[in-house]
Amino acid sequence: MRVTWIVLARTMILAALPLTILPQIPSTETIAMIGAGGLIAGLVSKPVLRVIGIALLLLAWTLGEARQVLNAIETLTAAPAEVTLRITEVKPASQQITAQLIRVGDRYQFPPIFATISTTSSEPPFCVGQRWQMKLRLRAVHGRLNEGGFDAQRFALANHTPLQGRIISQHAESLHCSTRSQLIGYHSPMLEGLQQPAILEALAFGERGNLTQTQRQLLRETGTAHLMAISGMHIALAASVGWLAVRGLQIIFPARYIGYCLPLLGSFITAAIYCWISGSHAPAQRAMVALAMWMVMRLAGWQLSGWQIWTLCIGGLLWFDPLTVLSESFWLSALAVAMLIIWFQWFALPARFSKAKRWLPLRLLHLQLGMMILMAPLQIFLFQGISVSAILANLLAVPVVSLITVPLILLALLFPVSSVSAALWWLADHSVHKVMQGLMLLPDGWWPLNQAWPAMAVLWLGLLLWRIGVIYQVVMSLGCAALAFLLWRSQAEQDDWQVDMIDIGHGLAIAITQGNEVVMYDAGPRWSKDDAGSRVILPWLHYHGRNLQTVIISHKHLDHQGGLSSLRKANPSVAIRSALADAGHLPCQRGEQWQWGKLTFTALWPPAGNTRGQNNDSCVVRVDDGTISLLLTGDLELEAEKKLVALEKEQLASTFLQVPHHGSRTSSGALLLRSVAGEVAMASVARYNAWRMPAQAVVGRYHQQGYIWYDTAQSGQIHIGIRQGRWQIKGLREQIMPRWYHQWFGVKRDSR
Repeated sequence: MRVTWIVLARTMILAALPLTILPQIPSTETIAMIGAGGLIAGLVSKPVLRVIGIALLLLAWTLGEARQVLNAIETLTAAPAEVTLRITEVKPASQQITAQLIRVGDRYQFPPIFATISTTSSEPPFCVGQRWQMKLRLRAVHGRLNEGGFDAQRFALANHTPLQGRIISQHAESLHCSTRSQLIGYHSPMLEGLQQPAILEALAFGERGNLTQTQRQLLRETGTAHLMAISGMHIALAASVGWLAVRGLQIIFPARYIGYCLPLLGSFITAAIYCWISGSHAPAQRAMVALAMWMVMRLAGWQLSGWQIWTLCIGGLLWFDPLTVLSESFWLSALAVAMLIIWFQWFALPARFSKAKRWLPLRLLHLQLGMMILMAPLQIFLFQGISVSAILANLLAVPVVSLITVPLILLALLFPVSSVSAALWWLADHSVHKVMQGLMLLPDGWWPLNQAWPAMAVLWLGLLLWRIGVIYQVVMSLGCAALAFLLWRSQAEQDDWQVDMIDIGHGLAIAITQGNEVVMYDAGPRWSKDDAGSRVILPWLHYHGRNLQTVIISHKHLDHQGGLSSLRKANPSVAIRSALADAGHLPCQRGEQWQWGKLTFTALWPPAGNTRGQNNDSCVVRVDDGTISLLLTGDLELEAEKKLVALEKEQLASTFLQVPHHGSRTSSGALLLRSVAGEVAMASVARYNAWRMPAQAVVGRYHQQGYIWYDTAQSGQIHIGIRQGRWQIKGLREQIMPRWYHQWFGVKRDSR
């Protein structure tokens, strides 16, 4: 095997893939041994051994990159750090800045690492480009981790922003704001009073923080959200504008000066300017690197196929930054290009439709149909659903945004006369507003995961068989196979019922499942712009294809019922139980009992008539199948625990215990723990909660009483499967999805 650039690129891709599945990153010594073995094999004259040696060297390179980041996290979170930093993003709404750590002490930081830092209103206004010397208290990013949910840790590592922290002291090195910041400040007043300023900010400056929830949902449900995130498509558009502009200028050149190099340079400069103005986010940077590599191939005169160019670009991007392999946006872009190559090679339109302008709508429809079908599996996996209205939506939105809005924005940004810029902004806003109005007229076409998978699988199978010619020979057999697939149900033995403590940070949300039906105990917290119902619980339900039947609310505090409104909005017929005596709520007070399938629910607390809804008034429910049982306690504290034991001592014995009040010092008395005599204790807590829960004394008390301790800060989502009187418990971090980027980074567990 000859070692070519294509072979090197393919080897680089294979060497980076282990970063997506490894449970742990090897030590520095082990990585050095892998590199040494690769070096020795690479010096051997045999081509096969040489390729193996190169593969080991590239594997050591990728593992070493990950190890460096982990070592930096451990070092920077061990104690307050003296750093020199440069501000790269300011988020006034959340009072945060993002900054690149340039030096730690007297040592330059490599590889580059970024941190999200909390600020206060009393501190001086920050702007992008300023340099500061700061003493920071840093901690590792530790997000909520659930099936079907956003993976904050993976996202943070992929974008080299694995740290968050607060300022202890600060001293300015340079208060000069960047030219980009000044440019944004110059143009921002022109957007005031326009109809779609948030979308214009997203397209021009890469700032999506001002998009409303309604806008985000509309873009998501119509499959057009990709248009508002600066990515390869936008960089390619900017490059095309630059190419056309320079190509137009060449009309006035003498013939001997007309060539392809100058338009290529113009396209690269225009794309670079747009990348810089839009914030140089990771997708745009990757697009610029790929554009630069393509230009080098073009100027070098290499004659390459589409697949060879794709391989070189992907391999080159992963060589520049191996952690890119963790980025979902990277894979969306990379696979989108790959699917386009497949679509136009395997499912191309007949030649008669490929030239005349009158067939342009058909060609656009063909393109959008291919992108939707071939990208469907990845989109369903990443977003737990797919928009079937995306074809019409993109046929409307892509041409307008690509050919009208983005060029107008580029002209507005680059034109030096403010009155002309304002007019161009108005035209861009008008075009976007018409697109949004058109999207609002489209029917709701969102298919959740459980509905989309079977249909897309049959469609993919049909396309494959049609492409290889089998479909014409065995139409009846294929029809029967498709029908059997649609009617297929897994014959694997199913759990009798399941319990999932969903990781919602500080709060509580427990799902009890029979078949595809779910009863929720509490609905998690509410935040300033969102709640756990829409952000965590509903995506989890959609991921599993389950229906919400009932919600039990333990008490009135927002960390337990904050997500209820979103759950009710999505499921208007859902039953609500509580001890709050609210209109429409079924009762959940001592003496109430109801049956749900094979499970018996018994309310043990509070006494009838108690509707205050405080911690000690939490609705305590025992769930029992006759063999295995679960005790749900809400935020019960010591005073109520003693009264509960006095009244219901014989009814408290349970296999699993939801730790009262998140493991605070004011709860989980020894009397309750002995009365329950359970096997497993589960606490819903956030790693960085202000109350430092669970208290170490409380955790020790559970261990002394023989309980196995689990909490969501450590394990993420906690899953219990119960089958035929036996149970099995799994944490998402430890068993369900053990990945190196999911682990407990930074300070040790007992230092919370």
